[in-house]
Amino acid sequence: MIKGDKNQSTLSESFKKFFKKRWAVPAVYLGCGALAVGTVFFIQGQKSSEVAEQSTESEYVYQEETPDYTYGPGNQETVEVNQSTETLSLPVSNPDAVTVHKAFYDQTADASEQQESLVVVNQTYYPNLGVDLVQDGEPFEVVAAMSGKVTLVEEDPFIGNAVEIEHDGYVTRYQAIEDIAVAEGEEVRQGQVIAQAGVSELNPEAGLHVHFEVKKDGQAIDPMSITQ
Repeated sequence: MIKGDKNQSTLSESFKKFFKKRWAVPAVYLGCGALAVGTVFFIQGQKSSEVAEQSTESEYVYQEETPDYTYGPGNQETVEVNQSTETLSLPVSNPDAVTVHKAFYDQTADASEQQESLVVVNQTYYPNLGVDLVQDGEPFEVVAAMSGKVTLVEEDPFIGNAVEIEHDGYVTRYQAIEDIAVAEGEEVRQGQVIAQAGVSELNPEAGLHVHFEVKKDGQAIDPMSITQ
């Protein structure tokens, strides 16, 4: 017999002797069971570890991509609401109660309308650079056409006392007024009473009235075309 066959025969006889013992078979079953259980726990542990790692990664990505909505005194931004833009209005409290006694001189108007808009001074004709507003001969309040700063207050019996106010890109002039209630350099609000309607030697036919002018970049424009 060769040496390899002898070793194999000896190993086979050892196994036979081992399995002849009463406790051999239960021991083998217990060992296989323990090995199987250990393998199951090992696999579950690996899966749990992978799930935990994936959960951690997902949470990290979520936190990284989620914007910070934490609000506090240092994080809040101030947003202006209810912002309003003023538009020029007629310089009276009740625009429906007044009428135009002398209109603005419009170079595109017909000859008759232009003639009605001329102002006569010492037999010299001048275009009317504003509008003359009356209220059926009744006294009325003169108000600021827009919020701004008073830049001129003057008294002149011929053209009538006058007030000028600078606004955002505009200058308004209120002429032939009396009982002036504002001072030069004063800030006024739109609709604030600045004087009362008066008279002037320049337009005595109008009686109680206000001569209202509007200038944009130094150029006189028709107040009726831009006021509301």
